[in-house]
This record gives sequence, structure tokens and C-alpha cells, in this order.
Amino acid sequence: MHFQSIFVQTISVLFAVQATAHALPTDLKAELAAVGDRLAAAVGAGRAGVDAGLGAGVGAELGAGWFLGNVCKRPPAATCLFYTRGLSKAARIFAKKGGADMTTIWEMWNSALYDKRQIKSNPLRCIMQKKEDRNVYFQNMSTAMATMCDVFATVMDKSVDSSKDPNKIRMDGIWGQHEFPTLQKSGNEGKVNQIDAINQDGTIVFTFWTRGNSRLGRGLGGLDKRDTCGIDNDQTATDFDEGGDYPVDW
Repeated sequence: MHFQSIFVQTISVLFAVQATAHALPTDLKAELAAVGDRLAAAVGAGRAGVDAGLGAGVGAELGAGWFLGNVCKRPPAATCLFYTRGLSKAARIFAKKGGADMTTIWEMWNSALYDKRQIKSNPLRCIMQKKEDRNVYFQNMSTAMATMCDVFATVMDKSVDSSKDPNKIRMDGIWGQHEFPTLQKSGNEGKVNQIDAINQDGTIVFTFWTRGNSRLGRGLGGLDKRDTCGIDNDQTATDFDEGGDYPVDW
């Protein structure tokens, strides 16, 4: 009887911890629920996903400005770490090791904003289920992150090798199409003057871009903490990358 009681108590604690990990402030939860309802209604009425293009509803409701307004941990100057496809987990691990103290997208928002669970109580479940909507969601979150970076940033890419060729860096995903163009702008909250590229373990580093002196040969365009900030495990980052259950085109 005693052991049964301990077992029941343990299970209760585990469920309580899980619920807390995905808890949202009441006002933010209500806002997200309303957004989810509007997106569902728009899709049903043909105003998004068909007529307006896939992901259009997400882009209108949860734009970069929305993420800026709901950030819970802004990146300190010179700490932003971006990455290209297939490196979500590697970047997160590198950012934490050896006192690197870098910031990835996975540490900046309430943990519930990364919630991929397909349960009725998750207001993001429809967005996370559809790749087009999921991509737009993380494109906007990524743009918001890039807007907040200051002084210096880093990008991790699988192609970085001893040749240190900036033209090898993958540019067809969120990094090349959203984050990098945003970092190049001078009217952001912060102003990044240099971007370094690194390989997966950080043993090869070179200057990818500097303001006013780009080495690229391509024609590319130019706080209050709320509950749990960021994800609490590397598996979530893996799930949102190629090969994962909810891949995003980083």
C-alpha cells in the first residue's frame, strides 16, 4: 500500500512538471487560442492556404513583430548563433558547451511557443502539423531573433571547411532567405557589423560577412521573463529539423 501511494504521488508530480513546462501566461494563452481559431476559420473559408497561399494566415497573425513583443530572453550582444538545415541540435549543444554562452532561437521564447504536441489544449497544434505553416511560423520567429542581434553574430554550416569559402554556405533556407538579410539591415534594434561562419564543432572559423565589405560573390539582399523561457531538451530542436517529425527548412 505504501509503495502504491508513492507510485501515485510520483506520477502526479511528473504530470505536474510536464504541464508546467508548457505553461503559458493566461493573457498569452488566450491570445494564441484566438489566433488558432481565426486561422482555422480562415482556412475553412478559403481565405488562407488556398487563395492567399500556404502559410499566409500564420504570417499575418504571428509576424516577426508579434514575436518581438512576446520574447522572454533577448540575446546579449555578440551572442547570436544561427545555423543551416540539419544543425538545430548541434548548434544548441555548441552554444552551451565550454562556456561559449551563445544564444540560439531555442532559448528566447516561452517554452510553449515551441510546443508541437497534437493535443486539443495546444493552440499551436494546427500550425505545427502543416509544414508550410510551420515554416512561416519559424521564419517569423527567426526574423525577430535576427532583429535583436547586436555587434556580432555567428552561423554554423555543414559546408564550412579548410577552404573557408563563403560562397559554400547554404543560403536556400531560413538562414539565407530571412535571417541573413535581416542581419544586414542597419535599422534593427541591434546592429550587427560582422558575421563569422563555423563548422559543426567550431574548429574552423572565418569571417563570412562584414558591414560595408561583404566577401560574398552572390547577389543577396541587403523584458520580462515569463514562465519557462526556451526548450528544456535537445530532442525538440532535432524534431524541428530535417529527419525529424516536424521538419523546418532552416
